[in-house]
Amino acid sequence: MANKLAFINSKGGCGKTTSIFHISGILAKSNKKVLVIDLDKQKNTTSTMMMYVNKNDYPQKTVFDFLQGKASAAEVTGKTLFQHRSNATPKYYGVDCMVSDARLANEYSLKKINGQAVGAALEEFIKQQKYDWVLIDMPPSNLTLNHICFSYIVNFVIIPFSSDMFSLDGYDSIAETIKNARGINANLNNIGVYLSRYMGHCALDKYIKNELSERLYNRALNKNDFIDVQIPLASDIREAVFYGRPISYYKELSNSSKAYKNLVAEIIKRIESHSGR
Repeated sequence: MANKLAFINSKGGCGKTTSIFHISGILAKSNKKVLVIDLDKQKNTTSTMMMYVNKNDYPQKTVFDFLQGKASAAEVTGKTLFQHRSNATPKYYGVDCMVSDARLANEYSLKKINGQAVGAALEEFIKQQKYDWVLIDMPPSNLTLNHICFSYIVNFVIIPFSSDMFSLDGYDSIAETIKNARGINANLNNIGVYLSRYMGHCALDKYIKNELSERLYNRALNKNDFIDVQIPLASDIREAVFYGRPISYYKELSNSSKAYKNLVAEIIKRIESHSGR
């Protein structure tokens, strides 16, 4: 059974696209087959994942067409190519991408979508293609897409935070959305919050980290929704995205790569805990 994980925050610039790109690379290096779904109208994940794909291999239809039932999942999915080293020919390592569309901003059209049918069709595609992981880039603010994704598609949600009070203040609304979706999808779980653009020498970042850890600790259940893994705000992470090479292919032994590996390990641990594996 595939792990279906949505990345969401109520504001932009929190590192969703960057995280998905680097996490997909780490999973690919572990011989996992990964499907990335870009539901953000800005299409940043699509642009990053499909950087080296030529026009002939680029999907002619998009995830918007799939949601409307006007295209199959296969028709809107392309193969992502990574460079494993500088100047190497980009190759396929088992990561695919459902490409985004600016029409995802059309709230009127989205409200007509049959979420249950979309979820069933996607699940069949996931099984046919034998994906191990599905990573979904959610838009900063789209209640209809949140409802479809949380109610009918994913079983786990993760929340990347930048170190600012706007992210902190937006957590409660995300938690409420997840809670409401459980009325349809009882298997939906929030596996936690992590800091995705962290400066360890910055007093504000340290304050946000401590505040998150304290606020998200549930004493009654003796558990903490804060994931104590910080992704550094580092140049090699940005460079890796620019060159179309996940950090595990770009600088595998760097602190940035180690941070993402630790994050993936913690994600797996929490998923297994929720799944009773």
